[in-house]
Amino acid sequence: MADHDKTHALEPTSHRAELRAALDAVCESEQFVNADRLKAFLRYVVDEAIAGRADQILGKTIAQDVYLRNMTAAGSRSNLVRVDAGRLRRKLDEYYDTAGRADRIRIHIDSGGYAPWFEDRITPVTENIGTATRKMARKWLWTGMGAAALIGAVGVLAFWPVAPVTEPPLAQTNTAKLKALAAKSPATVQAENLCTHARGLLFPVASVDNQTLASDIFRQAIKSDPDYVCGYAGLGHSLGTSAILTPPGETRAALQAEALQMAQRAVDLAPTSGWSQSALAWASYANGQFDTALTHSELAEGLAPRDGNVLDFRSLMLLVLGHFEEAYDVSHHTRPRETGSYRFAHRNIHAVASFHLSKYDEAIRSITYATENGDPVSALSLVILAASHEGLGERKQAQARLAQLRQAWPAFSARRVVGAFYSDPAFANEILKMITTAGWQEPV
Repeated sequence: MADHDKTHALEPTSHRAELRAALDAVCESEQFVNADRLKAFLRYVVDEAIAGRADQILGKTIAQDVYLRNMTAAGSRSNLVRVDAGRLRRKLDEYYDTAGRADRIRIHIDSGGYAPWFEDRITPVTENIGTATRKMARKWLWTGMGAAALIGAVGVLAFWPVAPVTEPPLAQTNTAKLKALAAKSPATVQAENLCTHARGLLFPVASVDNQTLASDIFRQAIKSDPDYVCGYAGLGHSLGTSAILTPPGETRAALQAEALQMAQRAVDLAPTSGWSQSALAWASYANGQFDTALTHSELAEGLAPRDGNVLDFRSLMLLVLGHFEEAYDVSHHTRPRETGSYRFAHRNIHAVASFHLSKYDEAIRSITYATENGDPVSALSLVILAASHEGLGERKQAQARLAQLRQAWPAFSARRVVGAFYSDPAFANEILKMITTAGWQEPV
């Protein structure tokens, strides 16, 4: 992508209010409605620019501050930032070619870097409208719709309304929550910020590295405010998942015990918190207490029916216990998710539930959408894609996904990881049978 003319560039530290309004307009648009990770990326780089730190924006800082990834580990993590930057540029282009074509300010992130710059388009705005009209004219004339429709389109574009700038429900809720916590203690605000980031790391659920990093951040939140619930509830989830992924033995037993301890502490501190009850549900499941887990999971949903993280673990709980229809419903994308972290996994969970209900096309669509919009994806995503293609009789596509899986995660054991989560081996075998038929072989 070529760099743009910066003749009309705004100095960010002198136009903070206007730039934040421009940022909110982008993030609230249809193009970004389900792209939570890209919105977090964009908000981070714009906030850094407004704060006068544009020259300090690097791939490493984005990975650390947005994704909370240790860049000294794998090179693929820096690749994630580059891939997301490319996707973000395309999303911005799409927005400013459609809903944002009349916006006064355009946010640019030129190729070759991550620092944004801001174009004041108040003078050339009519040129932008003319460009959009010409694009529409070419399309409509090609389809034979004629001059009358084109003239009507020009009238609409000339008086295109600029949508009022309002914060999305998630941002409104989080802002109000932080204001309330600030009245209690700055340490509590810090703990909440840490927990919000760590919640976004709980998926992909099969990633041991994610669970370890999330646990470390939740522990730091507890250090910030030992009397605040979020760190304990978070640990109940991350330690529970770590226990599930750990082979039987002393280490697993220790993780199971601590997960229950942290979750119970969370419930003691905040018994009416859906996130606390979700922690106790997941820790109970990790300890093999399936009936108790289901009870607290249902309670969590009742207490926090719009918390995206609670709903993720509720649908995951239903899934691994074999309640596929309910998991399908709770994880559906039409279910409101107005609180929680910025990163949800419901589309991936919905895909697995769809697979078990033999809705293979829907499983493929869900994972494809999740992948293209920055949702958590992992080796399990490729497993479900391969199994779904095999279910549709699409052997070549299934084998292609399995080849991608082997290349990206050569040591991945589908039998061990898939089998670790389900309460009944028969559920795992539904997936394993499909990919085995397609040619999957476990690593030696």
